[in-house]
Amino acid sequence: MFPISHEGKWFRFLMVFIFLGAAMETDIYLPTFPDILNDFNTDAVMVQRILSYNFIGICIGSLLYGPLSDHFGRRKILMFGFSVFLAASIGCIYASSIEQLLAFRLLQGFGSSACVIVGTAMIFDLFDEEPAAKLIADLNTLVVSLMAFAPLIGGWISLHMGYKANFVFIAILVLLSATKCFFFLPESLSKDKRKKVAPKRIASDYKTVLSSSAFWYNTLVTSLILAAYMIYVSNMSLLYIEQLEVSPDQFPFFQMATLGTFVLVSLNNARLIDRFGIDKLKSTGLGLIFTTTLIFFLLPSEQLNSPFILTGTMCLFSIGAGLSIGLFFAKSMQVFPELTGIAASLVTAIRLFIVSAAIDLGSNAYEGTSESVIHVMTAVVAFLAAISSVNYWRQSRLKQAENME
Repeated sequence: MFPISHEGKWFRFLMVFIFLGAAMETDIYLPTFPDILNDFNTDAVMVQRILSYNFIGICIGSLLYGPLSDHFGRRKILMFGFSVFLAASIGCIYASSIEQLLAFRLLQGFGSSACVIVGTAMIFDLFDEEPAAKLIADLNTLVVSLMAFAPLIGGWISLHMGYKANFVFIAILVLLSATKCFFFLPESLSKDKRKKVAPKRIASDYKTVLSSSAFWYNTLVTSLILAAYMIYVSNMSLLYIEQLEVSPDQFPFFQMATLGTFVLVSLNNARLIDRFGIDKLKSTGLGLIFTTTLIFFLLPSEQLNSPFILTGTMCLFSIGAGLSIGLFFAKSMQVFPELTGIAASLVTAIRLFIVSAAIDLGSNAYEGTSESVIHVMTAVVAFLAAISSVNYWRQSRLKQAENME
């Protein structure tokens, strides 16, 4: 092996490889949902579970990989996750029924969660708070850039080689990423900082993190922003292609517009943090998300069924998410810097449990109209507004108490 220093640019390059497969395996299949629906002779709810089952797998893995990587070290757990990820990706290629495909997608999520959990923990192992936040923002930009291009890649592959070729592509990508990390990625958690796998201690650590209102607030905000967006994404291909009459070869451009907007905002996030500060970006991002929901509420039905107006309004949502979601996530990880493995596990598990539930709710509420998607999104954003208001009131009370002292 030839491990490299975390201080150089090549370490950041390896971080991209850790997140690469996990980022693309979500969105690359979206343009193929109508093909999967027809090939397996199933319904829209089962097809949309291709996403939610994957998130459930990530959720389960998230609770395990944090404590295990705290004990065994980051590299061993990461390579185990890559192995499961690769095997499940190959299984997806040969799935002969929608039930088999869903099972392998769940295992795919279980394996890929090691990339997310361990990769995040490694960053917080090696960097202080502000550099870690900036690196997370940079990685979010790169990951979402890949997600933006994934539907284009998936659509092209499906049109020319069939939708199952996308599973082959992901398997090859995971194999390449795992090989790079095996030979070059250094261990970030020294042996003197590792913890024994003690159920009582793990339970105590989970209790410590879960007892923090700051952790819950930042985690819930991150989760609800992502949940609202994923309700839109999970219904997007069926809505745009089957109802709004967007052709399959044009559909990826609509999806890339919303993700591309997120990328453009995220590219400037580090610079915006230096200029305006983290708190200002958080409040501005939430304000834009709430404004998007208000616009959806005010738009007449005929405009909501225009793919251009619908996509344009969602781009405003993407600006708000790009400004804020990474900052809330970083803050949830920094509440207990000595428990980064546990925190990464809980943040990911809670986030994806909420997202999975939201996708399933959205798929059951979907009636082939934009309004049926927007109604569920609005309910999620309303809950986000409620907890943000409670947090603002709570922080104001604390400041008043400090001033009185």
